[in-house]
Amino acid sequence: MNRLEQRMDVDCLWAERPPEREPTHLIVFNQDEHGYATTMAGSALISDSEPIGNFYSKLMNVPPTNFAPFHNWQESFRLYETRSKDGDRFFILKMPRVHDLDLSFHGLQNDHSWLYTYPVVRDIILILNQYGVNKLSYMTSNLFQLHKQYSHYGKLDHGHIATFDWMNSEEFVAEWFGDDYKESDFDYVFAPNVWVWCKLFCEFNVNPRLSEVILCRGDINQIDADSADSLLNHLTTEYNLNADEGALQTMTEQVTDSVTSRYVKLDLEDEQDFSDLGYEP
Repeated sequence: MNRLEQRMDVDCLWAERPPEREPTHLIVFNQDEHGYATTMAGSALISDSEPIGNFYSKLMNVPPTNFAPFHNWQESFRLYETRSKDGDRFFILKMPRVHDLDLSFHGLQNDHSWLYTYPVVRDIILILNQYGVNKLSYMTSNLFQLHKQYSHYGKLDHGHIATFDWMNSEEFVAEWFGDDYKESDFDYVFAPNVWVWCKLFCEFNVNPRLSEVILCRGDINQIDADSADSLLNHLTTEYNLNADEGALQTMTEQVTDSVTSRYVKLDLEDEQDFSDLGYEP
């Protein structure tokens, strides 16, 4: 059996065999977002599952180094499979990182975002078409609410979620608190990796039923466990998904250790000026 599928810019390698075709809801998230809310929520949904497939592309943002014997996973988008309590199938796509953005958006800043995002997203959608994927939810945090240039756009409070279905582009953004929602009075702004996924799903999926953003609060804290809980509450309520509390706790501890070590100051033998690098010893 051929485990490899290829499109123009993406290679898909299935772990064992391609999945059977049936109606499937795809959930996508970037695990490198500030606050790690989507990472923690995504880990609770994945639980202890192993990837059923990996997507590779020369257009992905992959660091040049790795480590041994404990190497990092950073070279592919990983696809997982789970079931809701009702038996409905969900795929969960975990992206280790996307291309960085300059939030100033001045001049030609970020002129690469469409170039590197569009081909990868298009090919993944085309590959998953044949296995019955017809719904998309992109989990993300409202990071633009932390940037003063976007202060006039929508902001979310703790415990709140916003959703928007790109298939109904003339409808309103819904702001949720628990099971209740209201029409938002504000517009929201989305990064390229978010809106491109949702827009292209509407265009390239053969039978799209849903193409939504699920947006949690953007928080200045390095670890935003509150927003992870808000995402999980919404997903488990709306789609009757299972959330593994043990996996959530484990990932919370892992990202906490990672962020703590990232900001530890080093003891340097010689006084050096690191100001140009944005680092103050």
